[in-house]
Amino acid sequence: MATHTLEAVFSHSAAVTRREQNVGNNDADQASAVMPATAIPPGRRCEARIEYRGMCSYEVLEAIDEESVVIEQGEAFALNRSTEGMLLLMGQAPHAKQLIEVHTSRSGWGRTVNVFETRWARPVQVESLGNLYLVGCRRMFGPCHYLSF
Repeated sequence: MATHTLEAVFSHSAAVTRREQNVGNNDADQASAVMPATAIPPGRRCEARIEYRGMCSYEVLEAIDEESVVIEQGEAFALNRSTEGMLLLMGQAPHAKQLIEVHTSRSGWGRTVNVFETRWARPVQVESLGNLYLVGCRRMFGPCHYLSF
């Protein structure tokens, strides 16, 4: 199983808390600035997205013998979201139609998990971070809330 983490890239975000979610904004701003309007294909969005910036963990899933198997896991940076989708900044590009389980923080000990289908991925060069990928995702299942200890 391959493990890729943006935590090393965003070295200052060792733990995600409300205060720390703003720390990586300069890097996210850089990624947003280099993303031309054409990076998101027209007609792909069904609804408006709102800005949402924060670290999240993910697991890329693959169906093998009718079971879901984790083939990659790591950290990503969520740039925006809607009720049906999310835009992630990732170190690796998942394949189109691949399922990604995304875990985000809520207040206190709470976490939320959603399962998304990758719709598209575009490479983006971020000066301070190197080659990353913008990944457009559509919600397939969730949200499910749980406690994390």
